[in-house]
Amino acid sequence: MTPFMNAALPASTSLVPTSAGTTGLPPGLTDADAARIAAAISAARTESTRTVYAQTWSQWERWCGARGIPALPGDPLALCAYLTERAETGKATSTLDMSCTAIRHVHRMCGVADPVESEVVRQVRRGLMRTYGAAPRRLARPLTVDEIRQIIGGMDRSTPIGIRDAAMILMGYASAMRRSEIVALTLADVEYKPAGLLLNIRKSKMDQEGHGQVVAVAHGQHAHTDPVAALNTWRAVRGETPGALFTRIWASSVSHEPLSGHVVARMLRTRAEAAGLDGTRITAHSLRAGHATAAAMAGVPLDRIAAQTRHKDLTVLVNRYIRPLEVLANTSSKDLGH
Repeated sequence: MTPFMNAALPASTSLVPTSAGTTGLPPGLTDADAARIAAAISAARTESTRTVYAQTWSQWERWCGARGIPALPGDPLALCAYLTERAETGKATSTLDMSCTAIRHVHRMCGVADPVESEVVRQVRRGLMRTYGAAPRRLARPLTVDEIRQIIGGMDRSTPIGIRDAAMILMGYASAMRRSEIVALTLADVEYKPAGLLLNIRKSKMDQEGHGQVVAVAHGQHAHTDPVAALNTWRAVRGETPGALFTRIWASSVSHEPLSGHVVARMLRTRAEAAGLDGTRITAHSLRAGHATAAAMAGVPLDRIAAQTRHKDLTVLVNRYIRPLEVLANTSSKDLGH
């Protein structure tokens, strides 16, 4: 196995070298070649995906270590025992699927037999699905327009952090961007137009190759919740130094350090709870989901919603946002007279 193959493996494995070396490289290739190949392989998956793979692989390694079983290459029957034990402890089938995905990835990158492909593992996974089913995910709760107004109305927008947070909330809701896209925006990604502004999404979850996408945000109908006005106010505080659009604030000092997606999630939940809302299931995705749901309730055609959210699979929009609204509107329970 070559050093650049190791670069794609979870860092928890002992197979990952601390630096590239020529051991295992074909004649004529250098350390520099290995480093460039390793960087390209690493870029094939997002940092969050690599982190999940590493954590999932570590769990498999610890389980194997406790039983004296080699994790690599893994035995198909050992994997069956691992999956059935985790299912019995209440792990969702989606979690078991992720275990198989990470284990498959490591085995393939190491060029050894993949236990996930074994027929006995396939049968066990099928049996676990029939036995335990796929528990429904607890999705982020979509925020309504009234709830956004409630959150914004309870904020002190005279401070730098209040100004920044209001701009992030209103821009996130109006644009339907993902949290990773919000924090990745730079000043250069914002283009002002008479009707609002255009946001250049240089790279996103569904655009890993970085072809780029453009999202439009129109002026709000109310000054207090106008996303364009809120962004302008934040830019006046932030300054026009090139770099991240939304930045960290230390005490009352505005820095030019970019935010992480986790900051957006914590901020939104904290602001929602401060406004008197139940923070359960409120995440950064509540802004994006809220946009889609509110648009569906307003009768916006599905293709226009999909163009804004950039969903390639329309069934996601239908099953998560449209169908629940139809079920609630048509439920016979409202006619029971109780």
